[in-house]
Amino acid sequence: MAQSIHNYSKKAAGPFVAVNCAALPENLLESELFGYTPGAFTGADKKGKPGLFEQAHGGTIFLDEISEINPLLQGRLLRVLQEKQVMRVGDNKLIPIDVRVIAATNRNLHKLIKEKAFREDLYYRLNVLNIELIPLRSKKEDIPYFVNNFIQQYSHKLDKPAVTLSTEAMAYLCRYNWPGNVREIRNFVERLMVVAKKTYIELKDIEGKLIIVDNTNRDESNIQIDCERLINRNKIIAREPERLYNSEKEAILCALEENMGVINFAAKSLGISRTTLWRKMKRYNLEVSR
Repeated sequence: MAQSIHNYSKKAAGPFVAVNCAALPENLLESELFGYTPGAFTGADKKGKPGLFEQAHGGTIFLDEISEINPLLQGRLLRVLQEKQVMRVGDNKLIPIDVRVIAATNRNLHKLIKEKAFREDLYYRLNVLNIELIPLRSKKEDIPYFVNNFIQQYSHKLDKPAVTLSTEAMAYLCRYNWPGNVREIRNFVERLMVVAKKTYIELKDIEGKLIIVDNTNRDESNIQIDCERLINRNKIIAREPERLYNSEKEAILCALEENMGVINFAAKSLGISRTTLWRKMKRYNLEVSR
């Protein structure tokens, strides 16, 4: 979502820099975000280093897991957002920046503010536009699309034939809550593509092996509805190669729409290179709106 916001913005020609704030130790996060001067601390590069905010100049910086930043660093981040300037660690010179900031968290920031773990002024400075992403368990009808889309991607990446899941196998996946959301589906499909020894995957091939679903108190009527929806959805997906053959322009438009205009993803879903997709878009006078 953050990448798509960047791609459709006026800063699309600039860099997109993503950083997981939870993945970096506290003592390194500050220098990574704001950079440092030569000899600023033990082990620092002798030439110094520009921070991620400087690297994102003219584009977008995505701060994932923003809630994990410690309160002291939050104060410095607030000043950067207000002044649109950064100061490298160990320096006294301000560097102007022009950066769009997108932040994400899976924690309740209001609760963290009450617990004095997140600065209220930083929250209101960041909270210009709030987008709540619905967890995958709340839109399970999308699971077949993600699974089939990632199968095509990893088929191309691993140079292996694409697999097809039986209706029962797909329905089994739809009963799983996917706490890791789309990332977990991607990992599951990659694992499936790596270990699969056949191209038609049945329920027995994955049940209790590649993924374990808790069937306690399951609603058989809902499962039946899911199966019917999956059958219809699979028929639509199965017709996509034929649609590409009959109407290349229509398939390209569909791929761009389904992938929110991200050229790399659209090209992968079509099974062609980014360069080939650009060439075909030029042929059909297609443009990605920004």
